[in-house]
Amino acid sequence: MFTASSIDGMMMIAFFLLSFLALTSSHPVRPFLEGFDPNRTDHHNNHTPISQFRTLNRRSLKDCSSVGPYVDISVGRISTISDEQNITVTISGISNPSGNEWVAMISPSHSNVDACPLNWILYKQTGDLADLPLLCHYPVKAAYLKNDPGYLSCKKTDCKKHLGPFCLVRTCAASVTFHVINIRTDIEFVLFSGGFDNPCILKRTKPLKFSNPNKPLYGHLSSIDSTSTSMRLTWVSGDKAPQQVFYGDGESQKSIVTTFTQNDMCTSLLPSPAKDFGWHDPGYIHSAVMKGLKPSTSYSYKYGSDSVGWSDHLHFRTPPAGGTDEVRIIGFGDMGKAPLDSSVEHYIQPGSISVTKAMADEVAAGNVDTVFHIGDISYATGFLVEWDYFLQSIAHVASHVPYMTAIGNHERDYVNSGSVYPTPDSGGECGVPYETYFPMPTAAKDKPWYSIEQGSVHFTVMSTEHDWTPNSEQYKWLKSDMDSVDRSRTPWLVFAGHRPMYTSCDAALFSVDLRFTQSVEPLLLASKVDLVLFGHVHNYERTCAVYKGKCKAMPVKGADGVDTYDHSNYTAPIQAVIGMAGFSLDNFFPLAQSWSLSRISQFGYSRIHAKRNQLKFEVG
Repeated sequence: MFTASSIDGMMMIAFFLLSFLALTSSHPVRPFLEGFDPNRTDHHNNHTPISQFRTLNRRSLKDCSSVGPYVDISVGRISTISDEQNITVTISGISNPSGNEWVAMISPSHSNVDACPLNWILYKQTGDLADLPLLCHYPVKAAYLKNDPGYLSCKKTDCKKHLGPFCLVRTCAASVTFHVINIRTDIEFVLFSGGFDNPCILKRTKPLKFSNPNKPLYGHLSSIDSTSTSMRLTWVSGDKAPQQVFYGDGESQKSIVTTFTQNDMCTSLLPSPAKDFGWHDPGYIHSAVMKGLKPSTSYSYKYGSDSVGWSDHLHFRTPPAGGTDEVRIIGFGDMGKAPLDSSVEHYIQPGSISVTKAMADEVAAGNVDTVFHIGDISYATGFLVEWDYFLQSIAHVASHVPYMTAIGNHERDYVNSGSVYPTPDSGGECGVPYETYFPMPTAAKDKPWYSIEQGSVHFTVMSTEHDWTPNSEQYKWLKSDMDSVDRSRTPWLVFAGHRPMYTSCDAALFSVDLRFTQSVEPLLLASKVDLVLFGHVHNYERTCAVYKGKCKAMPVKGADGVDTYDHSNYTAPIQAVIGMAGFSLDNFFPLAQSWSLSRISQFGYSRIHAKRNQLKFEVG
C-alpha cells in the first residue's frame, strides 16, 4: 500500500499489502524449445517456400477404409444454433472402440479437412507444444470419444441386427459435448479415426448454421481520455452496415465499421497460421463512442440495429476522472482463455476460467472501476476464431467497466514485421486483430503506447514489442509523457508494459532483455515512477525499491504482515510481475536475488486501490 501526505506540497509514503488468494492449484512451467534463442533470426531462414510447403504438407484425406456399416454421427434435432449453446454429439455404430476416434468441430463447414501432417510446425512456431489435430484447416475444437468414460468399455450399446429376440450385432456408442458460441460461419462435426496424427474420416454431420450470424455480440468498453465523459464500445457482427448504441436517456451513437482480411496477416517462407490454416473470417468490428457522460456514473445501454437484432440491456459505470481522488483497478497479464468443455484447442490457458469468474464477481459487486490487461491477451496467435471465444469469455467483465490493454509478444511479434523481437509468437497476426478488437487511445496504428489518468493515478502504458531505444519514437514519447505528469493532480505514476525487467523464474534467460532494462529503467527512475507492472512471466513477484539490480530502499513489515514502502524520500520504483492470470504457471529458482521480496506461483490478479494520500496494492 502506498500513502501520501502533504508536507511542502507532497510527501509520499508507500507500502504494499500482500493478501494473495489462490484461485486454483499450481501448474508446471511451460516447456521451451531446446536450443531456441529468441533473438536469433536464423530460425526463420531457409524454410521451404509456401507453395512447396503446402504441396508437401497436404495429403488427400479419404474416408477410412474400414468404416463399419452402422457408424453414425448425430446432433439430435438441432437445426440452427443459438449465440451460445452446448451441443452434444452422439456417435454410434462403433464395432471396436480403439481410443483413436475423435470428433472435430469444423468452421466453415466447407473447410479443407485433408490431413496435413506437417502442420505440427505451425502449432509449434507459436510456442504451443500440445498434441493437436493435423488437419489442413484448424478445427475450432476437437475431442476424443474416450472422454466419454463408458466408451472404451462399451457401456453404451446398440443392437443393430436382430434375429427374433436375439441380438446378432451389437455396437458401441459415445457422446461428447461442445461449448459453441456464435462465430458467424456455419459448422459441422466430423468423426475421425486414426488419432490426431493420422486422421481419416468416418462420418460427418450436415452443416449447421447460426440462427443469426449477423447478431451484434461481445461488446467491450474502453476509456478514450482522462475526462471519463466519453466511453468507447466495440463489438462484433456478421453485418457490415453501421449499427447503433443507445445509452442513458435515449442518447445514441452510430458505429464505425472495420475489419481485417487474410491479406493483412504476416507470413514468412514458412506460412504463418494466420495466413494459412488458422485463418477464420472475423466478421465486422463495430466501434462507437458514447459521449456526454459523467464520471463515476452508471448508465444502461444496448447495441445493434433493427435489421440484425439487439444486444441485451446492459449497464456500465464510467471511471473517476483524472485528478480526482479514489480509483480501484484490477491488473494482470497473460490470461487467454480455456474451453468450457472437455475438448482440446490450440493454446489453452488453464487458470483463465477461474480468474475471469473471480473478476466478474468483483465487477458485479461494484469493486472495480477499470481493468488493465497488460499483454498476451487471447493467445489466438494466428488461430483467429479464438478471438471470438476470448471476447465471449470476458463479456461479464468488459461490458461493465473499461477493459484497457497493452500489447504483448503473442499479439505483435513476427519475423520481418517491424517488431523488436523476430520470434513468430503472434502466429502472423502482427498486432492487426489486437488493435482492431481493442482500440486504445493511441496516436496511430502500430504505435500502441498511451497514457490515461483516472482518480489520483497517471498510467503510462508502453509496448515492449516496439522500439524502446533512447532515440526511438516511443522512448521520446514516454519521456515526454512522464515529464508532463502533474503530481499535484495525479500523485501516483504507474508504468505498465508486457516484458519484465526483473524475474526470478527459471526461464529468466528467455524472459528478460537486458538491453530493454538498460534503456528504459533509467527513465523510470528519472520520472519517479512509483509502481511498475509487467507480465510475460507467468507468476507473481514483487521487488524492493530497485534500480540496476540493487535495493535502494526496503519496506518495513508491520505486525499485520503489510510491507510499507516510504516514498517521502523517493529512491526507486517498486516493480511487480503480474502475469499469473491464466497461462500455465512458471516456477521460481530455489534461491532468489536480494531484490526479490515476494514470489507466488498461483493464478490470480492484482488490485490497486488508490487515493490521493494512499495507494494500496494487493494480489488475489
